Amino acid sequence: MNTLEELFEHKLRQMYYVETQLVEDLDQMAMKAGNDELSQRLADHRDETREHVSRLETVFDEIGSTPAPTEDAVLDGIRAERDELEGSIEDKDMLDMGYMVGGMMTERVEMTGYEGLLMLADRLEYGTSVTEPLEANHDEDETAYREVDAMTTSSDMKAFWDRITPS
Repeated sequence: MNTLEELFEHKLRQMYYVETQLVEDLDQMAMKAGNDELSQRLADHRDETREHVSRLETVFDEIGSTPAPTEDAVLDGIRAERDELEGSIEDKDMLDMGYMVGGMMTERVEMTGYEGLLMLADRLEYGTSVTEPLEANHDEDETAYREVDAMTTSSDMKAFWDRITPS
C-alpha cells in the first residue's frame, strides 16, 4: 500500500469481512443463547448487520471498487475465543455471559474500525455518499454496545449474577 486510498480500501475490505462474518455468527449465537432477550437481541443485530454489509457495498460503489473481504485478525481472535467457550461451557447462563462479553468486544472493534475509516475518508475528502453509511454503521454499533452493556445489569441477569458471584 502506497496511498491513503489504498489504505482506506484495505480497511474497508476488513470491515466488510467483519460484517459479513458477523451475520453468520450472530445467527448461530441467537440460536444457541439460553436467554430469550439475548437471543432476540442477537437476531435483531444480525438483521441490522445485514444492512451494515449493504451500506459497505454502497461505499465500495462510491469509491469505484468491488466488495471483497480481507481477513481481520482481531475478529478472527474473538471468534476463536467464542468457539473455545462454546466447547468448554455447559451452563447456558455462563455461555450467554460469554456471548455478552464477546459482543461488547466485537462492537468496540467495529466502532474503532469505523472511526478509522471516517478519519481516512475525511483526509481523502470523500463526500457524504461515503461518510454517511460509515457513520450510520458506527452509530448502530455504538447503540448495540450500550444495549449489551445494559443487559448485564438487567433484572433478568440478577439471578445469574447471584448464582455465580461468591458470597
